[in-house]
Amino acid sequence: MKDAEQRLTAIEVTGFKSAIDPVRVNFRDITILAGVNSAGKSTIMQPLLLIKQTIEKPFDPGALAIDGPLARFTNAEQFFSHGGSKDAVQEFSVTFEHGAAEFKFTYGRSASAGIELMEMSFDRGHDTYSWKNGQTFDKNDESIQKELAYRGFTEPFLQAWQEGHLRVVRERAVLALGFMPRDALPLFSLPTLSSPAAAIVDDIRNLIYLPGLRGNPERHYLISAGGPQYPGNFNDYVASIIHLWAMTADDRLKRLENNLKQLGLTWRVTTRAVNDTRVQVRVGRLPAAARGGARDTVNIADVGSGVSQILPVLVALLTAGRNQIVFIEQPELHLHPRAQVALADIIIQAAGQGVRPVIETHSSLLLLALQAAIAEGHIAPDRVSLNWFTRDSIGQTHVTEAQIGDDGSYGDWPEDFGTIELELQGRYMTLVERRHVRG
Repeated sequence: MKDAEQRLTAIEVTGFKSAIDPVRVNFRDITILAGVNSAGKSTIMQPLLLIKQTIEKPFDPGALAIDGPLARFTNAEQFFSHGGSKDAVQEFSVTFEHGAAEFKFTYGRSASAGIELMEMSFDRGHDTYSWKNGQTFDKNDESIQKELAYRGFTEPFLQAWQEGHLRVVRERAVLALGFMPRDALPLFSLPTLSSPAAAIVDDIRNLIYLPGLRGNPERHYLISAGGPQYPGNFNDYVASIIHLWAMTADDRLKRLENNLKQLGLTWRVTTRAVNDTRVQVRVGRLPAAARGGARDTVNIADVGSGVSQILPVLVALLTAGRNQIVFIEQPELHLHPRAQVALADIIIQAAGQGVRPVIETHSSLLLLALQAAIAEGHIAPDRVSLNWFTRDSIGQTHVTEAQIGDDGSYGDWPEDFGTIELELQGRYMTLVERRHVRG
């Protein structure tokens, strides 16, 4: 089990899309990203998703796979910041805070084609230095000695390399140490452990991602592996995970059914194998159990969109392990207001199990329910990071992390949330009053 301090605690993005100047988000037990459309909520997470799809490719796509299942670009100009001018800056950086250490990756356009990892710098407080791709070191270099000692490579190990030199090489999306023999044999890298960013790579690889567009329900789903890692879009694994829970009598299936009942959607979910490659998902036709209704189920394609859209969210929160980040875009889609409020309790339950939900949302009800839960003492305010995203006149993203009080208060609402609802209620009441006066 990973120590609570040895995990991703913040991300800062610079030069990427609307993050012209540094934009930072702190990851806590629950992290909320809220703001108007196109304010930059996705911008802060897309570099992380780009790195994830790069390390998950079955081949080496270069330093950054910009076209994949998690983020799709066809040209670097689509994500390099323009800074209010016509010409985009030809590089961007993403900084990760991991425990007490900080790592910064700088990406730029390659001289030939694609994106190059130009530099990786890291700061552990007592050690601060940076590597550039292709940089060469003698094995006696002080910074390399420190780094190899930190990673567990001892002096006898170094002596085994005799008179070789160490060189910085790229391993997918990170930089690592490679060995360059004096006799000019082909360059090869030391074990992946030699990369200072190995722990960050593990956290990013383990991240579970659910986009806002979760697809239409299908009558049959392809069978996939059941984890523990889920490359690509988590939607592709949901039916197989439920099927595995049903076949192994996993108690998470019962918890899933309880969550669905809590949301007022259905009381039962089960699966049926169609053949060795496909499975169908079936749910209870009624929101609550009825006498003799254990077999009263229908294919998920024959019920409302609410069930099919929230099912991946619930399965992801139940599947994730301790300290595992689950990034969910708009979990409230197609949910009745009462279900949106109940969803806040389910998210808090997942955080109580050590899962780390990162929620991008437009739901004022979800935020209010979270606010009420803090006031009721169900979750401490310092375990929640609530971030308001805005854009200025030149399109630059700004993020403000709210200071949440013990009573759940966190200052002014963003303009696209409670204020709009109150203004619309006031407008309606004024019109009703005028009609009564005229009458």
